[in-house]
Amino acid sequence: MRKARWAAAGTLAVVVMAAGCGGKNAEEKSADGTARSSTRVAEKPTEAAPSPATLLERASGTWKSITTPSDDSLDTLVIKDGKATAKGAKLSCTGTFVPAKKDGEESATITYACQGGKDGGRGLGHLKLKSDGSSLAIDFDGPPGGWGGPVDSYRRA
Repeated sequence: MRKARWAAAGTLAVVVMAAGCGGKNAEEKSADGTARSSTRVAEKPTEAAPSPATLLERASGTWKSITTPSDDSLDTLVIKDGKATAKGAKLSCTGTFVPAKKDGEESATITYACQGGKDGGRGLGHLKLKSDGSSLAIDFDGPPGGWGGPVDSYRRA
């Protein structure tokens, strides 16, 4: 067991040294005999990077629900120009996303207007988009005075 530990420690020491700790080219002597470092520090960009597309621009497209269809589900969601059209077996809803900030991050809210006046207990919804843009969720507050509403989860179609 001791041999294995010594072998592992020796291997680690070789790897650390090979990684450049204490390399010969780290310092050079100038003509006056003083040491100078040849290591360069990357310059910070002077201009701000262009901002990525807004949340609503990244969310634009057609989405399919990841849940099993039910009477109150919205199985397909289409987002275009900040407007949403959602359809399910018995629900058909439309709405406009309103840009907002939630917990310091970019967000958007929506309140659906559905045919027949029933929105499946949703109320005000908050859009959340996965950072790679592969999935989104709308977390609904539910009816006033309630315990919360559903979360509609989608993947790109």
